Amino acid sequence: MSILDWIEVGEVSAERDELLSNYFYDNGALRRVIDNKTSFLVLGRKGAGKTAVFRYLENNYAQYIGPNNILVSLSFEDYNWGVHSLLKRPESAESQTYKQSWRFIILVEAIKAYIKHLETNFKPIPPSMRKAKKLLTKLFDDPIPSIYTIVSSKLFSLSEISLPSCGLDLEDGDISSINLGGGKISFDQISKDSGLQETLSRNMENIIRILEEAIQDASPLMSNIFVVFDKVDEAWDEISYEKSSHVIAGLVGAADSITSHYNGVIRPIVFLREDIFETLSINDANKLREDCGALLHWDKDSLFRLVLKRINYFASQKGLPDIEDIDSLFDKKEMRQRSRPSNYLLKRSMMRPRDLICFLRRIIDTMKSEQSDPFSNEKNDFPLLSSEAVYEAESGYSSWLKQELFDEWGAQRPIIRDLFRALENHGSTNITNFHLSSEVSKLGKPCERSDAIEHLRFLFDNSVIGYKSGQQNYWKHKCFYPSIGFVDADDYRIHDGLVRALSLKEPRERDA
Repeated sequence: MSILDWIEVGEVSAERDELLSNYFYDNGALRRVIDNKTSFLVLGRKGAGKTAVFRYLENNYAQYIGPNNILVSLSFEDYNWGVHSLLKRPESAESQTYKQSWRFIILVEAIKAYIKHLETNFKPIPPSMRKAKKLLTKLFDDPIPSIYTIVSSKLFSLSEISLPSCGLDLEDGDISSINLGGGKISFDQISKDSGLQETLSRNMENIIRILEEAIQDASPLMSNIFVVFDKVDEAWDEISYEKSSHVIAGLVGAADSITSHYNGVIRPIVFLREDIFETLSINDANKLREDCGALLHWDKDSLFRLVLKRINYFASQKGLPDIEDIDSLFDKKEMRQRSRPSNYLLKRSMMRPRDLICFLRRIIDTMKSEQSDPFSNEKNDFPLLSSEAVYEAESGYSSWLKQELFDEWGAQRPIIRDLFRALENHGSTNITNFHLSSEVSKLGKPCERSDAIEHLRFLFDNSVIGYKSGQQNYWKHKCFYPSIGFVDADDYRIHDGLVRALSLKEPRERDA
């Protein structure tokens, strides 16, 4: 049997992988967050597998949080981020301006999930929750409004609510006395009227207090409720990333506040790109990273286990035995420079699942193209993966990896495109501070030595370059050695996965 008759590695994108739950591999980051009641962040680089973990948790939540607890999963692929700009507290510190709107959303999601859970299981609803349900019905015409209802025009009507002068204690009379006003209020109306914004913010604060009181009264009986957020970086682009950074900082602040306030009864968990978290204006960001989160990081063993779990799923569909290691899939045990196939692939990755999956898919596709070559008189059965196909697939994979880095950093650090152009113009796999400064300056970007050091630090932090330390004769990139820090070295080496995309040559080749 040809290996091409059965081998697959699944989709590169978790969003489009319908088989993900059949071969999901957990490296432990999710468990570390859930088991620690003070944790609420799952951080990882683009391609590290955050959405895969989110989707698996969404479909298998009982495995992690227990069958009696509740999971609310919120993915923000189609979300009106602009709503938060109408709910912010302009008098607060920048990192806190959007905290109130996120607290409102998290509390509403928790209450509606708990009410639905009780009703589904035919359990009595505590009095405080019944009153909260009446309030939500009054405000949104629905006792369990969706996230999209919450942030739709219904929300804007809160800017015209007339609250009883004595406040609300959720008694029937008070709820009935809420006057929502007539007609619909639009986003544009509120965005242009500071008075309506102030009323909306004030009413939101009062409603948050009411919802908190309802939860506090019911908390002794409540199941633990996990409100999980994914794709909060959907608006992270060159146009709107500055506004998005404040909105996301508000979510992190709200999650931190609610996590500490409710002692595990309500557990927000935010899946967030590591590079985005690093740019947020948040007090004690380093403390939050260390004490309240887990980094979705992979080592060689866990990465290969993930890939093999995928490959063996497809092997089992054809009745084949499990593959024990990556190298046994290839027709040669050594590639150029006597590197094993598995290490050759790994050295061209950023130690992320997406990288290896993409590279293997391109190798398989390259071989399928060769198998169906209309000009070939021979049919290749390919009992194993071809080492030559690795070299042929590498160029396309390298270009993909380069684009991944552009997508990751293009918004907050647009200089990355000029830096890559400078590396490409230099033409060598090795580069110095002087060379980088010279090449960047040629592009019309002033670049002193200090500027070049900052550029090199940025490239190093993202594993684009590495260095040798001490008497070592091998290059160290941060993706392979995450504990190392930047060093102002004499010479740096471009990551092997980017060499083809940048058309770089070894120094001796370039000088020959």
